[in-house]
Amino acid sequence: MRRFLTIAGVFFLLTLTLVQAGICAAPLQLLTMEEAALPEARNFGFAAALRSDGPSITARDLEVTAGDRTFPLEVSFAPRDGSQVDVNTLKLECLKSSNIDLTPRIRPYADKDGVKVDSISLPPGSYRFRVAISDFKGRFSEKEFTVRVTVNY
Repeated sequence: MRRFLTIAGVFFLLTLTLVQAGICAAPLQLLTMEEAALPEARNFGFAAALRSDGPSITARDLEVTAGDRTFPLEVSFAPRDGSQVDVNTLKLECLKSSNIDLTPRIRPYADKDGVKVDSISLPPGSYRFRVAISDFKGRFSEKEFTVRVTVNY
C-alpha cells in the first residue's frame, strides 16, 4: 500500500507540473475581441502631460504582423534617486473610450524591474497603452506606448 501511495504521489506531482507548464506556455490574451472592438480614446486635440517624477519607465512602440500570432512584451522600470519601485502601485490600461484595466492580467509577470511577458496575443488593430507606477517615496510616473497588429494579405 505504501508503494502504491508513493507511485500515486509521484504521478500526481508529474501531472501537476506538466499541466502548469502547459498553462504557462500558452500566450497571454491581453484583450478580448469585444474589448479590442471598443472605440479608441479621444484626445480632443491635445495630449495630456504624463507625469514622470517617479521611477523611469521604458516601453517601446511595437509593430507586429498578425501572422506572427504572438510576440513578447517588455516594460522596464528603474528607480530614481535611490527610492525603490513599488510594484504594488503598477497599473496598465488600454486606452479605449472606456479605459480597460489590464493590471490583473499582467500582475503575475511584474516585478520591481518591470513587466516581461514572453508571449502576448492581440487581435489585429492599433492599441494605445498607458503604464503607471510609483516608488516608495510616493513619486509617480506614467508612459504611453502603442502596439500595432497588422494583417498580411
